[in-house]
Amino acid sequence: MTFNQSKGPNKESSREGKHQRASRGKKLQAQLLAASRSGKLSSGQLSAWFGDLGLWMAQRRYGVLCSIIASLFVAIFFASKVGVDSSLESYFNVADPSHQAYSAYQNDFGSDEVAILVYSAPQTAHGPFDLEVMRKIDRLTVALGREIPFVEEVTSLTNAEIMTAKGDLLEIQKLSDAFPDTQQDLLAWRDVVLKKPIFVGGLVNETASHAAIIMEMSRTSTDPLDALRADPDGGDGLENLYPQVSKNKILELIAHPDYEGIEFYFTGDVPLSATYNEIIGQEAGLLSVLSLLFVAILAMGCFRLSLVGLVGPLLVVTLGLMFTIGFMGFAGFKLGMMFLLVPTLLIAIGVAQTAHIITEFNLLRAAGLERLEAIRATFEHVGAPCFLAALTTSVGFFAMTVSKLQAVSEVAIYMAVGVFLSFMLSMAVMVCFFAFSKENSKTLASPLNTGTVDTKHAQIFAAFESGLSRFLSWTVDMSLHRRVAIFLSSLLVLAICVMGIARLNVGFNFLSHMKDDVPFKHDTLAVEEVLGGLLNVVYIFDTQQADGVKKAEILSYIDAIQARADQHPSVKKTYSLADIVKDLNQSFHQGDEAFAVIPENSELISQYLLLYEIAGGGELTDYVSDDFERAVLELRVASDDSDKIAAIFADLDAEIEKQSLSNVSVQSTGVGLLWIKMAEYVADSQAPGYIFAFGMIAVILSLAYGSLKLGLLAMIPNLTPVVVVLGVMGWAGIHLDYMRLLLSTVAIGIAVDDTVHMLSRFKREYEKSGDYEAALRNSLPSVGRALIFTTIILVCSFTVYFFSSMAVLASFGLLLGIAISAALIADLFLLPALLMAIRPFEAREMKISPAANQQGIA
Repeated sequence: MTFNQSKGPNKESSREGKHQRASRGKKLQAQLLAASRSGKLSSGQLSAWFGDLGLWMAQRRYGVLCSIIASLFVAIFFASKVGVDSSLESYFNVADPSHQAYSAYQNDFGSDEVAILVYSAPQTAHGPFDLEVMRKIDRLTVALGREIPFVEEVTSLTNAEIMTAKGDLLEIQKLSDAFPDTQQDLLAWRDVVLKKPIFVGGLVNETASHAAIIMEMSRTSTDPLDALRADPDGGDGLENLYPQVSKNKILELIAHPDYEGIEFYFTGDVPLSATYNEIIGQEAGLLSVLSLLFVAILAMGCFRLSLVGLVGPLLVVTLGLMFTIGFMGFAGFKLGMMFLLVPTLLIAIGVAQTAHIITEFNLLRAAGLERLEAIRATFEHVGAPCFLAALTTSVGFFAMTVSKLQAVSEVAIYMAVGVFLSFMLSMAVMVCFFAFSKENSKTLASPLNTGTVDTKHAQIFAAFESGLSRFLSWTVDMSLHRRVAIFLSSLLVLAICVMGIARLNVGFNFLSHMKDDVPFKHDTLAVEEVLGGLLNVVYIFDTQQADGVKKAEILSYIDAIQARADQHPSVKKTYSLADIVKDLNQSFHQGDEAFAVIPENSELISQYLLLYEIAGGGELTDYVSDDFERAVLELRVASDDSDKIAAIFADLDAEIEKQSLSNVSVQSTGVGLLWIKMAEYVADSQAPGYIFAFGMIAVILSLAYGSLKLGLLAMIPNLTPVVVVLGVMGWAGIHLDYMRLLLSTVAIGIAVDDTVHMLSRFKREYEKSGDYEAALRNSLPSVGRALIFTTIILVCSFTVYFFSSMAVLASFGLLLGIAISAALIADLFLLPALLMAIRPFEAREMKISPAANQQGIA
């Protein structure tokens, strides 16, 4: 077609082209109809079945449309039942031994979740021990205990227990009971506090520049929903649930003008879980909208879609996401942090499927086929490849159900279901769009439909099309004449990546998962510079007899392990019954710090503890069971990399084994240990999950193409992006964590999509011509165009992760873009070169005449 500089297409030329296309279309239509009816066009019964299914749905388009609408209402109903659970415990199955140990600890000693306010007063001479500042903190402590929902106990410098002995009696005093009248009196009291090891590092740092208010909560994030509502009649929105309601009230209180001049840093389990809830609630919708917007813009640029052609794919992915959330509600799954991966993945995969369908239909309509026959031929050509792509992608996700991490196993299930739902919707929705389109509408999207653009833009698109055609022709020539260079280059790249994989580590630091502008990350890092760590680790010492922990040898054993833990820089603070006993011993020796030790006399220890209870001491319940049979050692650990924290636990376990007592069993638990278990489970899941995924996909491809050799050959370009992305992670020092564990699964799923379409088109073209070179020249330029466009859409779609508050998502999007690009390169160069070198198909007779082949639609 030629273009007039000012008036668009030349009318005479356009008229001539129209008659030529009509004539050519009628001939090709007759040939296609004859071949289709004789069953010789399809590459198998599956292809023919999909063609018949497409035609059947088109003839019953009103029923199909009503079924989609009815199913949507069902999906919305179940989607409304999906809740949010971002807690660490949600990653573990209730039958998991680590989770059971943690639950048992909570049953014995209550919730270990805390909210921590660390504060300073930089504009005052004495910081937290300024008299006016201390008065404000006293008022705030009372307000927090009275007004914060689900708070169990609030401890600050104003109500901390200060023990003093007078003769044989013990007195427990609190600053709030007799508040100092002068700054000098308060400073004297400060000196007393700083001599108490039980307070330093927990309520105040060594230099007294920062102090803390610790709020122990009565709930955990995994409690039943009815126990988490602040207002029983207030509904189940986040603003009425723990921990969100607790966090919001704390922020409201410290924002009061009365506390002006005091700088607060807010950390702990409460703001951590609440921050995750906020990110999930805000970004699940945001990333979905951004993905849809990116897809719309990119699709219009790549495929020049009309309004109908644009709305179709967007409707497919929107419905696919809604149906997937509906399935989650039906299955009882909840929205967790890993759900943030789902919307963009489903949108990208759904668009890739739909793009192949639209491209094929457009080519068939442009060739002159009538609407219904074009629908039948479209699904006969791409129905089976799309089905295989969806099946293999679903299997790839489903393989990760072997993971011991419940959150990973669950996302694997609903992603597998979501991919297949998106495939079915792509067929049903696009059939409706095709069937309801006007009979004289030849195309939904024309690559160079310049009737809607000016001459300048037409020339740009013409130049783009020309350049793309030359590139694809070059890839054909490379596969035909430069196969050795392709193989050697591929081996070199893979060898470098394998070396990178050898450097790959499993682990994570949940703080590094967040971007620096997240308030929780900023506050937590500031807190860990001056006071205790965020992660809680607990060792439970069970003497298996009442009053067992009152024995001197057992308390000394606990104290020795505690001293060993204190030697590790990442352990910011430790607490145990030994601290209380040492404080009591020191108090009964006039505060002499030399007596801050465990007494050798067990009877004396029992007397101390009895006096403590008589005096009204209230800290024992946090560290010992009611019958004094079990005691806990609590460690507050900085949010370091999981492998470094694991090294601390390994050292402590060795020390426990070294100093073990025959009558004492020790069990470790706590949130910090659960993080370590997560890292172990990621490592354990990696090999079985990948082997299962690769094996099942190879079996499916072998069965689909009726050849084990072809199935194994197809896996080579599919494994390439996996090796590349893991190698890049190894060389870049990026750890493999519970989110990035899915990278390879997603990569192979998308890579298989490209490979299936490439192999299917190549096989069909080979069946037409019986010649490998002709098959390559007729298949790669056409299917390669779709692969390039879908890759552009996929890679750009995953850039929406850069807008997330989670740095781990941004890196996931970047790494996935690298994997998808590697998959495209492998399918454009390595797969054709392998096909030409191995020649896996048997010689077959021509299925369509050479004349028809020259006018073919591919």
